[in-house]
Amino acid sequence: MENKRAPEDLPNALENIQDIFEILGKKKPSLFLDYDGTLTPIVSNPDDALLSEENKEIIIHLSQNIPVSIVSGRDRKDLKSKVMIDSVYYAGSHGFDITGPDDLEMQHESEHEVIPSLDKAEKNLKEKLRDISGAKVERKKYAIAVHYRNVDQKDIPTLKDIVFEEVEKHESLKKGLGKKIIELKPNLDWHKGRALDWLLENLDWNPKQFYPVFIGDDITDEDGFEAIQGKGLGIIVGTHDEMTTASYRLKDTQEVTGFLRKLNEHFK
Repeated sequence: MENKRAPEDLPNALENIQDIFEILGKKKPSLFLDYDGTLTPIVSNPDDALLSEENKEIIIHLSQNIPVSIVSGRDRKDLKSKVMIDSVYYAGSHGFDITGPDDLEMQHESEHEVIPSLDKAEKNLKEKLRDISGAKVERKKYAIAVHYRNVDQKDIPTLKDIVFEEVEKHESLKKGLGKKIIELKPNLDWHKGRALDWLLENLDWNPKQFYPVFIGDDITDEDGFEAIQGKGLGIIVGTHDEMTTASYRLKDTQEVTGFLRKLNEHFK
């Protein structure tokens, strides 16, 4: 049974990190990290969300001692170009496209069915949203993200109507909601949680030796928290408008950096 709480009611992971080390015991964490809102602050232009040198250095060192995966809604190529660390695993497009060390590669089999629908929806949305100032249609390989963070409040209902109407035209697509973003994604039972399960099952991360820890900030990260509930630890960054299955909370991306720094010191 899912145990959900309000994010603001959770204990702080950084303040209680010794308790987390006790939970881990002799096990090492298999660490899963979201990108936007977790490793980098949310910004108006997604292209400006750059990994800090401090976080990059910490992740490089961490990945030499524990498995580190970055699981994001971003396109995998875009994600990898932002991070540029060869020793981590990348799960882009909510896990539809996974690569990693030792030539690991997995692309979901739905590609031939989904891509044509995404192509058509992208064309329609760019045409219908072009007169809404601040709207941004971002095409990814396995998804379309419509950003409305910079849209005037009075125009948001119209934007949402247009996007939701477009989703309904395509049986192979479904909507996903996030912070000031609506996504058109493959209408399949596949998400960040499934990606975590796939990585845990297909890589040699024995549960007797490794303990999954997933850190994320958005509603889409709840799939990851739910996937490891009972066998790992979910840590939410900030808050969102729903209840969460995470066990701990970090206030913001600065606390994420502090938490990762402590992990790095502990598992050297």
